[in-house]
This record gives sequence, C-alpha cells and structure tokens, in this order.
Amino acid sequence: MAVRVKSKLNRITRQAMTDNILQQQIEYYRARANEYDQWFYRIGRYDRGIEINQRWFNEVAVIKNTLHQIGVVDDILELACGTGIWTQELLSIGKKITAIDVSEEVITINRSKLNSLSVEYQLRDLFTWQPDTEYDLVFFAFWLSHVPPKLLDSFLTKLYQSVRVGGQL
Repeated sequence: MAVRVKSKLNRITRQAMTDNILQQQIEYYRARANEYDQWFYRIGRYDRGIEINQRWFNEVAVIKNTLHQIGVVDDILELACGTGIWTQELLSIGKKITAIDVSEEVITINRSKLNSLSVEYQLRDLFTWQPDTEYDLVFFAFWLSHVPPKLLDSFLTKLYQSVRVGGQL
C-alpha cells in the first residue's frame, strides 16, 4: 500500500513539474513577444558578433532553403507560429496556413506584420490541442526542444495525425 501511495505521489510531482515548466515557457514568450524579432535577427543587445551571428544565419538559411525546395502546397499547419518570421516564409509556398500559438501577444504581432487572408490564427496550447484536420505540410522551427520528455510521445502522435498521406513534416 505504501509503495502505491509513494508511486502516485511521484507521478503527481512529475506532472506538477511538467505543468510548471510549460507555464514558465508560456509566460516567457508572452513577456518577450515584443523583442523576439530582435533576438531572431540578432539586433541590439542580441547581437553576438559577426562570427556567432553568421553561424546562426547560416542555420536559418539551411531551413529556409529546405522549406522552399518543398514547392507549393495547399494546406500548411504551423505550430508555435510566433511573430511570423516563419509564417512569412510559409506564405510563399502555401495556399492556406493554419498558425497556432499559445501566446496571444505573438499572434497579434504575426497578424499585424503579415496581414494575410491566407493565414488562419488559432490561440491554442499545443499540449492540449487535438488535431482535427490533415495538412500537406506540418511545420515548426526551433521548437521541439520545448516539448517536455514526458509529453514527446503524445506530441509526436499528434504530428502523425496532422500530416496527410503523402504530406511532409
């Protein structure tokens, strides 16, 4: 009996820790929404010098090139869409984009920057979100590290359910 109680307490503690980590991530991106583009483009206090900045921009270029090699697709799902940096790239290859983020602040920035009727925004927590549509392309960038190990299997299952047969991730 004591072993079961201890095991249950450990599960509850691990769940509370995971919930706390996720809540901290949400609060962090909500608070930093207005400076995220400066970080991404290495402007001002985020400038790390020519060499480190160039390494970053080279990594970004690899993703952009890979993305543009996909060609035109009808329906794209963008997870953790942020301020629109990648949504803008996706607009050049997709006819319709569903952009999901948990932060209303970044969605507001994204919407105001792009002002596109081709993007449908959804304010959702990706860990409680359940896919109800399949897409030709499911995209997220620099985000997988935000998935707590305990939630990785269920997140990957959602990705699998979101990609249309013949689609891409």
